[in-house]
Amino acid sequence: MHAITRIIRKGIENMQKSPPPELLVLNEAVNFEKQCIYIAVPKTGTTSVRTQLKQHGTPLIKNPHLNIVQVRDSLYVYFLMQALENNKAFPTEAVLSDSDIRIKSRATFDTFFKFSAVRNPWARATSLYSRREGVKTIDKISFKEFCRNHIYASDTCCHPTLHQNQLDWMCDENGLCIMDYVYRLEDFNQAVNEISERTNGRVMLERKNTNRNPNSDSRSYREIYTEETKRMIAMRFEKDIDTFKYTF
Repeated sequence: MHAITRIIRKGIENMQKSPPPELLVLNEAVNFEKQCIYIAVPKTGTTSVRTQLKQHGTPLIKNPHLNIVQVRDSLYVYFLMQALENNKAFPTEAVLSDSDIRIKSRATFDTFFKFSAVRNPWARATSLYSRREGVKTIDKISFKEFCRNHIYASDTCCHPTLHQNQLDWMCDENGLCIMDYVYRLEDFNQAVNEISERTNGRVMLERKNTNRNPNSDSRSYREIYTEETKRMIAMRFEKDIDTFKYTF
């Protein structure tokens, strides 16, 4: 009897020492406390914003670079997982139906503040070329070769979303941009005030130089271009250039 008692006590002690299970969060793109969705297009200053918005917990989807449709559709899966294994008593009227879960996911998407950032395509191309993470290219091919093969807005990422332009990350199946706000990275200081006003102070961002690459030529990007590579980027990312009024 004493041996059994000791085993039970030891088990209780171990349970008390064990950390509680981490909260399940959907992704770095979604912050339920601040009621916002941030679409992180690679190399548009996303690390700084993501570190400020990221909720603590275990992400359902680890890849931080999801497009807006992927976030919209994954909300249903997230709320479904939250609803499962929650029936603790009889009767079960309080359990959400599948219809309830779908309504909840749609309402969340519709009401959350959805925002993103874009960047000058020519500067962004040089940043992607010299990146330290993902698919590294600077030591393997010339910048001209990089521009010739630089087709997608995320094609140097480990988990690319095959959109040609940055804008494509923010559009639905019909090509309609469904973001509430898109700012240019170059105008970040003005954007933080706009975001704060639009969210009634829920989302307050600071400029933080996170993940800055000292080897990047993006700040002096014009020096690396020739007329040929300049035209390559202009033709490839014409939609971004026209939509967000960028010039070389």
